[in-house]
Amino acid sequence: MRAVPHRTCLANAAAFSLLFLATAILALYPDWLNRPVAKAINSLTMDWQFANALAFTVAYPTLQGLAVVSLVWCCWFSGIKAELRAHIVSGTFAAILAGLIAHLLHRTLPTSSQPIFDPPLQLHVPAVLGDIDTLRTTSSPNSHTFPSERATMFAGLAIAVFLIRPKLGLLALGCTMLADVSRIYLGLHYPTDIIGSYSLAAAIVWLAQMQWSSELGLRFVRWENISPSTFYMCAFFAYYQVTTAFQDLRDLAGILLR
Repeated sequence: MRAVPHRTCLANAAAFSLLFLATAILALYPDWLNRPVAKAINSLTMDWQFANALAFTVAYPTLQGLAVVSLVWCCWFSGIKAELRAHIVSGTFAAILAGLIAHLLHRTLPTSSQPIFDPPLQLHVPAVLGDIDTLRTTSSPNSHTFPSERATMFAGLAIAVFLIRPKLGLLALGCTMLADVSRIYLGLHYPTDIIGSYSLAAAIVWLAQMQWSSELGLRFVRWENISPSTFYMCAFFAYYQVTTAFQDLRDLAGILLR
């Protein structure tokens, strides 16, 4: 991977930002695209029970995180130079930042609730998800879906790997896309939720390819050279949290803030 000119990074970030803006507009007006597509997809889930069960398994959040994070470490130990390892570090921080931005937008944008909870749709809920009344009590039926925090963060990691090792990156993108498409299929997300999440992730990761971000990543690479034991101890903890989308820390913060 050669050094990418700043103009290229900014141009790609701007292009993906515009795509994100377009999907955000579509998410705010679900009758234009989201609801018709969700209705059409839901007509398939009524008959394909095996596909429903398979999609439910593939969409398991921790499995998605485990696959992508494993490929990040595969890239790290693939014999790449320090400069490319620095890009992995900066790409990881960019993916986490993109997930945080997605979290804030998720809470502020007045988009629709999940398709299975969207009153105008009245979708048939796949049996693998359980009873709709139970889901209403155990889930957050009124929460917005755009953009998806997990999809944004895992897509950011996959894109960071793709920019260094394209073949590994395609595999990482395939893994995370398979999980996200399964969620669309089950009625847990709209198409624009996922497209917008990937666009946001790509925009932030491309910004992280600039020189200032690489210099930050090199500091962590030097840390690995100076003290491998402490570096990998902290890296294990950090990537475990990334794999679970920081669920443990969220639960702990929720307990402390009560």
